[in-house]
Amino acid sequence: MVEKKSERIIFIILLIMIIFVFFFTIINITNRKKEENKYDLSRLTLEYNKNNQLNLKQTLDKVVEKNRKEAQVQEKIVIDVTDDKVLEQLFIDIDTLVNNHEYSKLLEYYNKQYIDEFQITEEQLQDKFKFDYSISSTLNIKRDKCTEDRVIVTARMLDDHGRERIYDFTVFNDGSIADLPLYKEVELNKVTERDDVTYTLKKKYITRLGSIFLLNVDNKSECLVDIQDIKGTQGSSFKYDHELINGNIYSYQITPERSKDLIIKIFNQEKPDDIIITNKKYDGTIENFSILAKKEEVYN
Repeated sequence: MVEKKSERIIFIILLIMIIFVFFFTIINITNRKKEENKYDLSRLTLEYNKNNQLNLKQTLDKVVEKNRKEAQVQEKIVIDVTDDKVLEQLFIDIDTLVNNHEYSKLLEYYNKQYIDEFQITEEQLQDKFKFDYSISSTLNIKRDKCTEDRVIVTARMLDDHGRERIYDFTVFNDGSIADLPLYKEVELNKVTERDDVTYTLKKKYITRLGSIFLLNVDNKSECLVDIQDIKGTQGSSFKYDHELINGNIYSYQITPERSKDLIIKIFNQEKPDDIIITNKKYDGTIENFSILAKKEEVYN
């Protein structure tokens, strides 16, 4: 009887211990789960805050960039190219910059697209507009109904000793200038492939006494491209010489794996039928080929 009672007591004690261990385990698991949930919540909150900060930064960046662009548009000088007085004041400002040798500020007046396409630099302006004495300009203004967004101005720059230089300018209606008379531009994008060399006529400008072409030569071959001449043609009888506006005689040579932009003026013809390149090949032979009309035959 005593043994049975002892066994019952032991059983009860074991049962109590098991129940205690069970509840203790449950409590630990619950606490651990709470900690994990708390950690996950904290991590998610941190990630959410980071994402919010990133989105906020991106939004703010967009707003700032938008405001900057709008401010640039608002600050951009817009002039009335039909008003002679406005143009006269513009060239008074230009004369002042020339007289003060402030060529970097003068460059700021230039049209950005013109700077990029014609490779205009501050040094070029210094070479072009450096005078020993103060100058003042008298203007001859020419307007064209076909190009209402610009006006052509011939500036006669006269110094204190009576010496003069004459320049043609284009004044655009956004207040920017170019130091060439550019009546109109025409997108061409005419591409000619020959012997792993790509000739791209990108654009044509109609100018005084001729036309200006922007030509890119991309030499992907292993040989030197050696351009001997470039001519404009009209029909089968008329040929027009060219002037290289940027560069010198060595600019016609494009070494392998190099690309070069050539700015060429075709004299006395606004609308040539074709542009013919004369090229000296690596074996000494001469070839002539079309890059505007893209004719298949090779000229001799």
